[in-house]
Amino acid sequence: MKSSFCLIFTLLLFLLSQNICFAQSKEIDSLQNLLKTADDTTKVNLKRRLAGLLRSKDKEKAVEMVTSGIELAKKINYPKGEIESLFSLGIIHGMTGSYPESLEVFKQCLALSKEHKNYEHVYKSYNSFGIIYKQIGDYPTSKDYYLKCIKLVDSLNLSLDITAAYTNLGVLYDLMDEPENAKKQYERALEIYSGSNRESLENIVVSNLALLDMNENKYTDALEKLLKSKEYQESENEKLKLCTTYSNIAQCYLNLNQSKLAEEYFVKSLELSKQLSNKTQIAVSYYGLAELMLQQNKYPEAIDYSKKNLEALNKTGGYKYFMEAHDLAHEIYTSTKQFPDAIYHLKQSVAFRDSLLNETKIKEIQNLQIQHDVYLKDREIKENKLELELMGSYIDLNQKRIGYLSIIALLLLFSASLLYFRYRSKQKSNAMLVEKNILIYEQKEIIQEMNIELEKRMLRAQMNPHFIFNSLSSIQHLINSNDRKGALTYLSKFSKLLRQVLETSINISLPLKDEIELLKIYIELEALRFDNSFTYDFKVDENLDIHNAEIPMLLVQPYIENAIIHGLMPKKGHKELNVSFHESDDNIVCTIEDNGVGMSSKPKESSYERPSRGMSITAKRIEALKKFSNQELVRIQSSKEGTKVTILIPKD
Repeated sequence: MKSSFCLIFTLLLFLLSQNICFAQSKEIDSLQNLLKTADDTTKVNLKRRLAGLLRSKDKEKAVEMVTSGIELAKKINYPKGEIESLFSLGIIHGMTGSYPESLEVFKQCLALSKEHKNYEHVYKSYNSFGIIYKQIGDYPTSKDYYLKCIKLVDSLNLSLDITAAYTNLGVLYDLMDEPENAKKQYERALEIYSGSNRESLENIVVSNLALLDMNENKYTDALEKLLKSKEYQESENEKLKLCTTYSNIAQCYLNLNQSKLAEEYFVKSLELSKQLSNKTQIAVSYYGLAELMLQQNKYPEAIDYSKKNLEALNKTGGYKYFMEAHDLAHEIYTSTKQFPDAIYHLKQSVAFRDSLLNETKIKEIQNLQIQHDVYLKDREIKENKLELELMGSYIDLNQKRIGYLSIIALLLLFSASLLYFRYRSKQKSNAMLVEKNILIYEQKEIIQEMNIELEKRMLRAQMNPHFIFNSLSSIQHLINSNDRKGALTYLSKFSKLLRQVLETSINISLPLKDEIELLKIYIELEALRFDNSFTYDFKVDENLDIHNAEIPMLLVQPYIENAIIHGLMPKKGHKELNVSFHESDDNIVCTIEDNGVGMSSKPKESSYERPSRGMSITAKRIEALKKFSNQELVRIQSSKEGTKVTILIPKD
């Protein structure tokens, strides 16, 4: 009896799904038939609608369809259709976890919307940026875009519904561990909503309040709200939202030790996520199932789900997700006493944790340093401008007073007295002008010194990312080559290098001893990257005071990089690199010699797509150093036997 009921129920579900698919297929066929006879603008709109129907079935076809619509809109000069199609393309990429592609498309949509004053899609683009940056964990940027939505509508008094912006802000404050601010935004969203579909908004708010309860470990309260939200979403067939809701319900059951129900909802979330190609939620579902199996001591199933979680993250996911996934895998393998695998996942977790920390700190330090320097310069210029204006008004006032005195003197004295007072007034004016000129000259020198200092700091801030990104490219090369041991060794040395760079990131110059240490680590990294295919040697003159002598940080590194990449790597046979430092009268002299192919053997037209960013920055830094020396600071001698680069670094 029970099996017969299950068979009938399964058959009904199958017929229902067939009817839904048939209805969608029928609509797609109908739109495709309309495309054959439609005019150009209608074709653009039909292609966009078709892409929306296809995105849950076949992303590639959906992208191809809406892209052809964008090209057609450009060809017939139909900006509205181009804007709407770009927005639709951004949504397709975003809903399938392709965040970089989605951001790029939304940037194009935003620029075009501003150009044609399409404020509705300016608002939508800002809101979409906020959602994507929230998804990838950049909460401050996400918050800025949501606030831009609200500011746009308020400043231009637009008749647009900004309920979504307030709701999204509430979600963001929740993620930023500010539950009170989150609740205020939800309340504000309900307060200003004037549309007819209030039930939908209330469902969104209930879902978000459930997340707040989960964050506060109030799983029973959260479950009650989520089950209510699930019923509404199922009635409205909101599949994308259901992926997340099922997963959250499963998480509540997991924390309430109701394993059977937790597994049921994790599986529901996984199946629906696969149907919609929701890569992020697929990974989340596998993670939840692995955690559930571990809780039940079902270790083989836990290991299987953990592996699937990591496989899913290879398609989407950031450092944070990888770190958590490896933490869970470490816990599972430790529980089963498979210690080599446990140690491997622990190392991976630490590596991703360090990567996440380093990436965040580098961006924060560089952005804050540049913003601080620019702020100080702007403030100084404004203060100087205000002071000059005050001095000008003071001079004008004095000139008026002198005029009045001259008139009184004319009435009281004869022409001799008048000439005398005029002579005295000119003396006073000249003295004031001299004082003013002296003050302006002194201020000009101060501003010039500030400009020089700021230029050095900006070039230094540009140099660090180039240095770090080159090292990251080397790590990527080893990983792609499946050289796991080399990659781990490289990553260890690179972590040490990055730590030294971060510790000295606020300095423009640093002791020569520290610079040599950085260069040695860099060459070690390059040697590892190229399988120790070249030898190298450092020589430092004993008479050179490396502890007190200072040079600009990473000035020499791009020349060493060129010697390795363009001099030694193309050569066959023995490869050798020599770096030396010694002292001359006014300079510290660095010599970089290689026995590579030389500059004359390189092709005239570079095969690279873009010039070296590091060398262009270094050229500017050398130009800045020329202010302290009349000599030619860089000399390059090249032949078939190799290249020799001599760099003169002024001591002052």
